[in-house]
Amino acid sequence: MSRKTRLAILWHMHQPCYQNPCSKKFDLPWLRLHALKDYFGMVHILEEFPSLRLTFNLVPSLLAGLELYLGGASDEFGDLFRKPAEELGPDEIQFLLRHFFSIQHENHIKPYRRYDALYQKKMKHLAQKADPEWRRVFTTAELRDLQVWFQLTYFDEFYKSEDPRVGDLLRKGQQFSESDKQTVGAVENEILGRIVPEYRKGQDEGRIELSTSPYYHPILPLLLDPQAGKKANPSLAPYDLEFNWEEDAWAQIHAGLDLMEKMFGKRPRGIWPPEGGLSEAALRLLEKASIGWTASDEEILSRSLPRPLERNAGFMVTDPGALYSSYCLAGSPLKIFFRDHLLSDLIGFYYQKFPALDAAADLFRRIKAIAQAGPEGLTIPIILDGENAWEFYPRSGRDFLRAFYRLVSQDPEIETVTFSAALDRPSRELQKLKSGSWINGNFDIWIGDGDDQRAWELLKAARDAFSAAKDRLSAGQIRECEELLHIAQGSDWFWWYGKENYTPDIHVFDNLFRLNLQKIYQILEKPVPESLLAPIPRSTPADPLSVVPPRDYLEARIDGECSDYFEWLDAGRVDILSYGGAMNIANPLVKTLFFGFSRDHIFLRIDSKKNARTYFENGFSLRLHLQSGPQRWQGDIRHSGRELVLENFTNGISGAVGRIIEIKIPFGALDLSEGGEIQLQMHWSFNGQPFQTIPYREPITIRVPDARAYSAYWQV
Repeated sequence: MSRKTRLAILWHMHQPCYQNPCSKKFDLPWLRLHALKDYFGMVHILEEFPSLRLTFNLVPSLLAGLELYLGGASDEFGDLFRKPAEELGPDEIQFLLRHFFSIQHENHIKPYRRYDALYQKKMKHLAQKADPEWRRVFTTAELRDLQVWFQLTYFDEFYKSEDPRVGDLLRKGQQFSESDKQTVGAVENEILGRIVPEYRKGQDEGRIELSTSPYYHPILPLLLDPQAGKKANPSLAPYDLEFNWEEDAWAQIHAGLDLMEKMFGKRPRGIWPPEGGLSEAALRLLEKASIGWTASDEEILSRSLPRPLERNAGFMVTDPGALYSSYCLAGSPLKIFFRDHLLSDLIGFYYQKFPALDAAADLFRRIKAIAQAGPEGLTIPIILDGENAWEFYPRSGRDFLRAFYRLVSQDPEIETVTFSAALDRPSRELQKLKSGSWINGNFDIWIGDGDDQRAWELLKAARDAFSAAKDRLSAGQIRECEELLHIAQGSDWFWWYGKENYTPDIHVFDNLFRLNLQKIYQILEKPVPESLLAPIPRSTPADPLSVVPPRDYLEARIDGECSDYFEWLDAGRVDILSYGGAMNIANPLVKTLFFGFSRDHIFLRIDSKKNARTYFENGFSLRLHLQSGPQRWQGDIRHSGRELVLENFTNGISGAVGRIIEIKIPFGALDLSEGGEIQLQMHWSFNGQPFQTIPYREPITIRVPDARAYSAYWQV
């Protein structure tokens, strides 16, 4: 048996069922568009690295949706792409201008001069008028170019660089014809048709393993016991939901395995539980299905061990053997892997900000450090979405992946393995498993909010109505109702309900969820409950990052200490740890950012998870970026010998590091005044290497209040 350090990478490919149960059209295009950009290319790139062995988790609802597209199904986005530009009506043009820039600007719009010019034209007119008459703003030729560019920018990087048809279109850039649109459509169909054969080829050649998930991506612990949410997070308010849908969970597991066997000729040995959600009851169900391995997040392992996992000041796991080994419950043959949360999230949310070679080298360095610090024979699991991150990388992350794959494949002490291949090493035994998911180790996202719970109540009512009427239904009606219920059990609907996550398409998700349940009552020939006719969301969705404004002017003493309770009492606040959902970075150094203003200064206070001075004395440094319009200030905080050095603090700027970090900046250094806005990001490094950016994508936007704004908080 090889004693090399093993690297087990799993790319999770998932999309829910966007098909409208009434129209049979797809109400959202993301399955098709991600298929064009990621699903083919993520496996095809491995042709360049024949020694690599990776695992891909393919969710059955994605594969089923792909088959529907190949069979002629469509979505409104695709229909509007195909419609001749000169025939577009006002509402269709409005739709085009609203939705056909729906991709990350920096990497997928800005690099293409014509596409970016169309975007800038749109934004210019929106700034002048909230609802322009777009037919007067954009010519027919420009609208046709927009139709083409939205499809073209989603094409896989392999096609952009290697396919002559796509290359010709990219070089042409504008004044596209309806014939050009037909070419785009032909390339699209070709990419969609190559996806499944490419995965089957990789599997049959032994280069990849294919695992799967329950068919429509339900969170198994919640199907088996909705109170699993409260058990995973006892601080949740009590909620009245009781059921055990083991029959549904079992059906979804087997339907997923059956589809994979049908499409790929082989039954998967492994299942990635949706959202990494596991419980002991879910494990028993997977064991009953003869599954060989499953996986979750290190937070679940940490809570299940007699002694929680710990990371040192450099965020290395202090006991590598504890995390980088498979586990099983006492008496069970089912092996469980727990992903390294930090490494997975660095790929998902952080490395996008850095040059591809630097990012790949940093990830490889961390893996080598784990190998050198631990005992022989470690298996390091890295598990994350195989699609969502790449939109935020230049060239869809292909340069980063190539650089990283090259480093790994050339190293004689590291070998990549599939998860099934990793089963040959001894496992550790768990006496218990704490239930939870890969998001904060609990199920709050899916059942912790009142909107989530209302959706579960509606789902339960529909299932109860079906169960009561089942004896009088035909076999076909039973199958149809069960499928609608299984669709509605998918995690994605509950992901978007509540305050934790936000999408401008929430009304589409909500409508699809309710339509699937309404269709059940129609099949049962029963009146649709009024509660299913009204939108579920009642909560006001949170901003991507909630910023609480300051209550009054303040004047803080800059000493790095909490010297006076009242000093920051009226400050504004950003709670970094509540930055929810999968967008959470692993182990953020910062808990809270406080900010406030005098008449002519901005004050910043950064509360870290540990004593701030400790971080700097152990190799960390911090770079702050503040920007107001074209004015940008950058300041560095680092440790030199026995002193903390605050660099670039000129023009009256002062700062101090102690238990906390405090900084005072004159408005003049930022060309700032009352009523203005600033953007702020914190960039942390460790031993000179990029480590963490907070917030990880978009900066925090802070508005400078004026006296009138403060008066709202004043009390007589």
